[in-house]
Amino acid sequence: MTKFKDFLIESIYNRPVEFPSVSATLNQHTLSLRFNPKDVVLNAGYSGPVNPWLSSLCSLIIGKSLNEISFLSWKQWEEVFKDDQLFWDLRQEQENLFFNDPLELLKSALDIFQGREYLYKEVSPLVCRCFGVRESDVLEYLNKEARPNLEGLASATKAGMGCRSCVPQLKRWLVLNEEKKHGHHFKARPIVDWLVQIDYQLTKFPHTSEWKMEVQGMKQGRITISFDKDVTQKEEEQMAQELQLFLGAAVDLDLAFFLRSARHFSNAKG
Repeated sequence: MTKFKDFLIESIYNRPVEFPSVSATLNQHTLSLRFNPKDVVLNAGYSGPVNPWLSSLCSLIIGKSLNEISFLSWKQWEEVFKDDQLFWDLRQEQENLFFNDPLELLKSALDIFQGREYLYKEVSPLVCRCFGVRESDVLEYLNKEARPNLEGLASATKAGMGCRSCVPQLKRWLVLNEEKKHGHHFKARPIVDWLVQIDYQLTKFPHTSEWKMEVQGMKQGRITISFDKDVTQKEEEQMAQELQLFLGAAVDLDLAFFLRSARHFSNAKG
């Protein structure tokens, strides 16, 4: 059984995590977590000075589900180290702290992983949740590559190499990028006509009211639709696929529909 003193001097968790799903930084430490497609922690680690509380936190959460670690508290430490006197001696010091850094760091990481990074800073929307690839990473690849393709994108960013739920969206980016490079307009039809039709069809989508969806704009063959609902990144990805199938069939199969949290638009406006 691991003793708490093992975390004081050296820890196997004080090292980088390969291809983390999410990372969060607080003061001198950065916590990195890697989840599998079922939202179970495969690996955890941190950088910065050796910290027994962060080391023990990593030990506690590996193999646990997102839901389980969302409710992590001192109770879990006390159950594991209940017979360890050193833990209890050091635990008393933690009670005097207004904020507990390890738990605050974990909370930040989970917020970011679930698409609430706007609580901490303005960021590009998450595209591939398995490897933490964002829209800005994809666009950077498309802009610098003369002949971009899905394999090259995966090699450069790891996008699409996990659960692959983001692959349809990645393919549409590649198609839209190709059209843009050749200077093609989407189709000889006023944008306002497209928006009116899309807005009408959106009212027929079963989840529009619950998610408070609104058409935000159209550029080339890409339509951005905002939503205002607190959901996980996985729920957002599933809804985006369902929306694409519904509106693509109702309006035009060549159009690409992208869901974006209304929070991103409010940040952009002010």
